[in-house]
Amino acid sequence: CNHLTFGKMKKIYNIVSMAILLFCTAACSDSYLELSPESSVSDEVIFENADAAQYAVNGLGRIMSTQYLGTQGYNGEGTVYAYQGEYPGDVIQKGSYTGWQNLAKGNYFTSSTNSNIHVTWYYYYKLIRNANQILDNCKTGLANVAEQRKWDYIKAQALVYRAYSYTMLSQLYSRRWTDADGLQRGLVLRTTVNNDEMPCSTMAETFELIYHDLDEAISLFTSCGYDRPVDVDKRWMANLDVAHAVYSRAALIRNDWQTVITHSQEARRNYSIMTPDEYKAGFNTANQEWIWEVFEDDTQPVHYYSFYNYMSASCLGSASRTYPPCISKQIVDPIDPADKRLAIYAIPTPEEVGDVSKVSGSGKVTKGDFYNRVKKEFAGRIYSTTTIFYYLSTKFIVKSGTGDGCIPIFRAAEMMYNEAEAQYRLGNEQAVRALLEQTVKPYNADYTCTKSGDSLWEELKAYRKFDLCNEGHSWFDLKRWGDPMVRKTWAEGGSWATYFAEKNTTTGGNYGPADKNAWTAVIPTMETNYNSLVSNVEKIKSDGTWDRN
Repeated sequence: CNHLTFGKMKKIYNIVSMAILLFCTAACSDSYLELSPESSVSDEVIFENADAAQYAVNGLGRIMSTQYLGTQGYNGEGTVYAYQGEYPGDVIQKGSYTGWQNLAKGNYFTSSTNSNIHVTWYYYYKLIRNANQILDNCKTGLANVAEQRKWDYIKAQALVYRAYSYTMLSQLYSRRWTDADGLQRGLVLRTTVNNDEMPCSTMAETFELIYHDLDEAISLFTSCGYDRPVDVDKRWMANLDVAHAVYSRAALIRNDWQTVITHSQEARRNYSIMTPDEYKAGFNTANQEWIWEVFEDDTQPVHYYSFYNYMSASCLGSASRTYPPCISKQIVDPIDPADKRLAIYAIPTPEEVGDVSKVSGSGKVTKGDFYNRVKKEFAGRIYSTTTIFYYLSTKFIVKSGTGDGCIPIFRAAEMMYNEAEAQYRLGNEQAVRALLEQTVKPYNADYTCTKSGDSLWEELKAYRKFDLCNEGHSWFDLKRWGDPMVRKTWAEGGSWATYFAEKNTTTGGNYGPADKNAWTAVIPTMETNYNSLVSNVEKIKSDGTWDRN
């Protein structure tokens, strides 16, 4: 394939910034869909030719790691991973930060004005709008075949961004596919740049658009002959592999099992599971396993707003240093002790824990054998004044500065877990066992899987949770599976602080699939105040489908 670079990243940044000024003006306008440019750069200049238009596509990557709404922690893709994917889930506990209780317990799902919910709507519709502006200006039918192939490559990338954004939005703002087989409320499907009021679609219509965008993107990537540069640090750019990866995740949400298998295999075809050393290197730089990453550039970091300032134990920011992420004991207990990935977590021995009745609710440790061991063994993975907790996570390590580093969006491992889940749903248990062994053996050469039935299903979920820990999957996975939230306190054999593990007497767990608005965020007022055809409340008929009237 040809590799379309359109210049060095450092050189084009000023032009990318102009594209961002042109496309990303919502933060400074009364309406979040306002399109008036703050720059004199016109559409005619940006879309004069494909070389110039690629700068606008690069700007989409920059949007994924930009500060939003003037609030710490709102950094684009990393915000979704932390605030929606992990904090409400059952894998990561945010130290002893009691201020995170409502977010961790899913209490914001029904608040249409809460910024923790509307920031995700804001961010992904910003990506969608900018992708639409690129798509609206893509040229077709050119006599110059070489130029047309470049434009096809531009269009394919923009389609991937739009499909990915709608896929992610559907996980938060729509109910599970199984709740109404696609006839629940979906999203506002904007496919062009306009300010028109629009009603919501159904979830089935949402995924029809996602599939259509990805089918077209795959066709264009295949026919145009262009690909992103082979450099690992260019994996923030979308390509054919990324299109297949988005398809895999979307099909998983839609319970479209054969489609999951097909695109999971295609997405990981050119990638291999990272080595133990790569796994322990800090998850801040792309390697042979990463299919797509969030763009990061050390000349324009977001500092204390970054993902690492909230999900790393090595950042000097107080949100990370004082309240570092800790993996749940329930997640590491099912994992074979020989697994080399366990080394990045500060797992205490029974002797180091001692009498659990004397353990602080959060597992905070200020002295003793465990404290001294962690300070010594993890000295290169935590900040010098990081508060020490049992089960402290050092998976994400700041690459430089206050919070610099890039995070993975898709890895080959996720594609294997996606396929394994689909194979299980189709009754192909031998395929599930084989896939599990492929993902685990690089870290535990003696691992074999002989389980079947429910035990195999639990094994698959256990390793998925453990492997993808901190990467934004926990809560979305639980929602898709319809599993209840079960966080055990120290007294119950877990490691959760009691204020994060309050019981729901009806479900027996902390809360169940029917609680918290069926784990579905209401559409924020930032949309309904602008768009009178959309309501915060989803009216549900007796058969579970959405009442559109």
